[in-house]
Amino acid sequence: MSQDATFMKGGNLHRLCEVTLEDGKTARVEPYAIFISPKKRRHYLWFQVSGSDPSETPGWKSPEASSVKGVKLAEGAFTTRQDYDPFDKAKFPVMHYSVPAPDGRQRWLDAGGKVDKQTVVGNRAYDSRQKGDRGSGV
Repeated sequence: MSQDATFMKGGNLHRLCEVTLEDGKTARVEPYAIFISPKKRRHYLWFQVSGSDPSETPGWKSPEASSVKGVKLAEGAFTTRQDYDPFDKAKFPVMHYSVPAPDGRQRWLDAGGKVDKQTVVGNRAYDSRQKGDRGSGV
């Protein structure tokens, strides 16, 4: 199973994950999201509960995905934190995965490019182009 798949499984099950970073340090985390930053880099969002480096404080972390070398499910469950907001588009312009917010709303996979999922749902012109029909679209 890939790192992303394990991270997402942890989020879906509300299970803690143990991540290994490229510097060899490990951390026990609550997995929340995978997103593209404003700088166009892929990141994980987690709440770090503990880690192998005692000087590192618990809290929200969003490392670049390339710095994460391993993810595995760990013992223990978590409840979604009240300050978690996957709808902050300034921090998370493109969301690839997110657990539901505390109120139950979930930000689904954002469509790429200029396509907005809310705009294309039920749009006959878009639907016909997706099916290969290059007609008038109406």
